[in-house]
Amino acid sequence: MIATINGHMRDSMYKFHIFTILSGIVLGGFSFHDAYAYIDPTSGSIVIQVLIGAFVGVGITLKVYWEKIKYKFSVRL
Repeated sequence: MIATINGHMRDSMYKFHIFTILSGIVLGGFSFHDAYAYIDPTSGSIVIQVLIGAFVGVGITLKVYWEKIKYKFSVRL
């Protein structure tokens, strides 16, 4: 009985240490320092193009699936 308790405690301590290490890595990534940089016009236009492309892609995907769903319901009725 003592061995199972110690084994359980060892497993929980192992999980706690892994959690602590991973939390430190994740939270440490959010500590930003000053970059002393700027976004030039080319980078800004690329970001805008990516956003527009993402919106268009989502719209076309919704349109394709909407037509398929509408077709399935119209065939069953």
